[in-house]
Amino acid sequence: MTLLRTKEIQAVGDDVKKEVNVQMTQQIDSLRLILDSLMESNERLQRRLIADFGMVSGRFASDMDKIDARLEEALYRLDMVVNAARTPTKRVVIDKREEMATNAPPIAEQDPNMMGQESGMGVLVPKSDEETELEKLYATARLDFQRSEYKIAFEGFKQVYEQAGQTEMGENALYWIAFCLLETKQEDKGIQVLERILKQFPQGNKVCLSLFKLAQISETKTETQNQVQYLQRLTAQPQCRETNEAYRAIELLNELVGSDGKIRTQKVPPPPAAPPIH
Repeated sequence: MTLLRTKEIQAVGDDVKKEVNVQMTQQIDSLRLILDSLMESNERLQRRLIADFGMVSGRFASDMDKIDARLEEALYRLDMVVNAARTPTKRVVIDKREEMATNAPPIAEQDPNMMGQESGMGVLVPKSDEETELEKLYATARLDFQRSEYKIAFEGFKQVYEQAGQTEMGENALYWIAFCLLETKQEDKGIQVLERILKQFPQGNKVCLSLFKLAQISETKTETQNQVQYLQRLTAQPQCRETNEAYRAIELLNELVGSDGKIRTQKVPPPPAAPPIH
């Protein structure tokens, strides 16, 4: 009788253990499903945030480029006004006999194309018609770019570059050619033109901006290695050390590169804890 009772108790215990194991297995499976769902939801949210951030970042960069273009245009026009203001319009002759004695030629009304250029003797030298037309063409192309007429602006800047060659205006035209290409979804060609600026004008005034733009493009393409290389090249340029681009590059490098010199990998935050099952 006692033996039979013991077997019954063992059987009940085994049944209880099986039931508990089944319940535990079900709870574990349920937790796994919840965790998988949360992780999938978190990944979707991250992808959406990254996409939204990339879109906002792209719009911000485009707006900043347009603001830079307008600012550069304003500075260019201001420089023209200042140079014109420094140029005398006429010479007042006080003593006619003194002029005849010194054989000084009279100075006629100032030509509007004489923008303050001086020869080695300090005499104002008028710009050539070709230089004047080139400046007008460049200014027109800049206005076309500001109006988002990128294809028309491209043709204008192209003409300026072909005529200006290895000059500051040629470098500026080549820089805006790159932006015309970028704005018309020709990213690969835009990158090639920016790289061309670095080779043709290694000490030019657009080197810092070109390197920073290349780093931004690499970031949007998730090419972190290239991004870091462009930023490092930027900070190494002597003419870039006191620029806003250099300061921003240093900040980005501190975020991207660890103290060991290795590029940091992005860490995905852990999913939120699963709610308790009652």
